[in-house]
Amino acid sequence: MSHKPLSRVQLMQYAFLAAPVAFAGFPLYVLAPDFYATHHGVSLSVLGIALLCLRAFDAVQDPFIGAMSDRFSAKALPFMLASAVLLVGSIYALFNPIGLNAIAWFSGCMLLAVTAYSILSINLNALGALSTNDRDEQTRIAGTREAFGLMGLLLAVTMPGILAKYFPASEVFIWFSAILGALMLVAFLAFSRWFSDKPLLIRKPPLAKNIWATLRTLPVATHRLFFVYGLSVLASSIPAVLVLFFIRDRLDAESYTGLFLLLYFLSGAFAMPLWKKLSTHYGKHRAWLLSMLLAVASFIWAFFLGEGDIWQYVIICIASGMALGGDIALPPSILADHIHAHSSDSSAATQFSILALLAKAGLAIGSAITLPLLDVAGFVPASNNNASALASLNMAYALIPCLIKLSSAYLLYRLFITSHQKEIYETSLQNNVTGGNTHA
Repeated sequence: MSHKPLSRVQLMQYAFLAAPVAFAGFPLYVLAPDFYATHHGVSLSVLGIALLCLRAFDAVQDPFIGAMSDRFSAKALPFMLASAVLLVGSIYALFNPIGLNAIAWFSGCMLLAVTAYSILSINLNALGALSTNDRDEQTRIAGTREAFGLMGLLLAVTMPGILAKYFPASEVFIWFSAILGALMLVAFLAFSRWFSDKPLLIRKPPLAKNIWATLRTLPVATHRLFFVYGLSVLASSIPAVLVLFFIRDRLDAESYTGLFLLLYFLSGAFAMPLWKKLSTHYGKHRAWLLSMLLAVASFIWAFFLGEGDIWQYVIICIASGMALGGDIALPPSILADHIHAHSSDSSAATQFSILALLAKAGLAIGSAITLPLLDVAGFVPASNNNASALASLNMAYALIPCLIKLSSAYLLYRLFITSHQKEIYETSLQNNVTGGNTHA
């Protein structure tokens, strides 16, 4: 049985929580390493080793968080509340170290923060999927959630600079944490109202004994979706790793970094309704394919850019930002369809945790592929690089990601859009057995 669509108020109550979660992610993954290097004298080598270990642990723990969340999906609210409090507190502590050795404090606070962040994001995605089995409604929910996430990220990007104008440097992150706490409080109050009012679609078959057994029970189509998504996020992760190098060392436009990022994420947020409409008219897989092709068609031009090409890069940021909207909203919506079509509601959080793991793995693999290549090519950040090294940066930043994205698009087309595969996929959705749903 499909639930009635969420009202606008209900949708805002649910999706607003994505804003403070994304707001918290920016200092974790971008600001904290630089803060400890510049304010506490931690060497880049030590930070690099610590981050490698933390990110590996962060990615590997996601399926275990998902499995635990599945066991308590009907009672997720206190679980998420504790994580929200832990996230705000650990970020405050991260930027206000006391007592312990700096790298020990950094590692401990980061470990708590990324765990809380994962719990919140995985449960938020899974509960959205369990709120309805209507395919178009799933895209509406995912698109609105991701739009709020992008707005939270934009706020986090701009906030340190704004706060620095009004407060001493020593107080900037105290106020940053206070703003995060206020956002989280308002968002969680709204989310708790949604959670209390909106019954979930949860089937209760026996849970598999372990995570791997759960994954083995998933249909082939879901495994294929994970593979296509993994390639797609790898392609998107490489530019994320290299973007600051490209803007500063290739375009010589470091002062415009904030503008470029603002345009990129704003374009992604404003394009969400477009991808919702396209997915309704042409299907989610075709809409996702279009977003991939738009990403390649717009981003490949970065390969040809050089010093001073500001306006050209602005256009690329806007067009590729629009593609971002489809690339982040449609895969979770498609996975939600798989969950309901194959009666795997009881493992929803585990399945969404795989998406989270793949996104984090993409960043790690992207760094592992491109940074050594640039090192071999003789590229040195913030230095006078020769033409060959800069050409290598262009190739790593734009050409390699576009080739990987094209590979992902081809697989998406072959596995889900060709006539034979589409017939199999649509039949599985039409045969979705909705009997036995319980409201929890």
